Amino acid sequence: MSLQTLCVTRPLAALLFAGLASHAAATGVVVHDSYGPDVDQLTGWPTPLFEGQNIAISFSLAQGATLESLLTSVDGLGSVTLGILPRTGAVPVAGSWLYSLQLNDPFANTQVSLTGWTLAAGNYWLVAVAGAGFSGQWQSGTDTPNGSWAYASGSTWTAVDSPFTGMPAARITVAAAVPEPSTYGLMLAGGLFLAAAARRKSSTSQQG
Repeated sequence: MSLQTLCVTRPLAALLFAGLASHAAATGVVVHDSYGPDVDQLTGWPTPLFEGQNIAISFSLAQGATLESLLTSVDGLGSVTLGILPRTGAVPVAGSWLYSLQLNDPFANTQVSLTGWTLAAGNYWLVAVAGAGFSGQWQSGTDTPNGSWAYASGSTWTAVDSPFTGMPAARITVAAAVPEPSTYGLMLAGGLFLAAAARRKSSTSQQG
């Protein structure tokens, strides 16, 4: 293979393999994680989720995405509604759920798979609302406050800024973006070019 061919094909090969690697790695992307290093070792003060009390933690999306799964440390007896609200200020405001689901007799570190929870780029609240008769908590994942969150008794929300209580533990994963059609076109063109270069090399070797 000539030096000129080598200089052209190597960058194309790199682009091709990078495209293939990004496609192969398209599983899930964590966009929020307020757990500590070990999800089984929850620390910080537990945050009660008694009847009438709600808890909300903030997260943001730099681009539109489909939520793939939620992992929370909600734990107790009864039911809890877990859902998404838009975030426009330091505390949630009354409004309709963008998406929601119900956890029944949840256990700490409960992961749920989601279908169809697609959000635009922006700021959001992940909110937990205790059902009637629920007794339990949403455990903090760290001793250190590491983000914006709030709690409500009734309809009055209070922003939390405490040196003793970390944000309630949650991990939000979104589905990785599917490559654009132009990316597939580049990968195909690169593959065809590499195949042609290989054939030329083989033909030159046979003539020599």
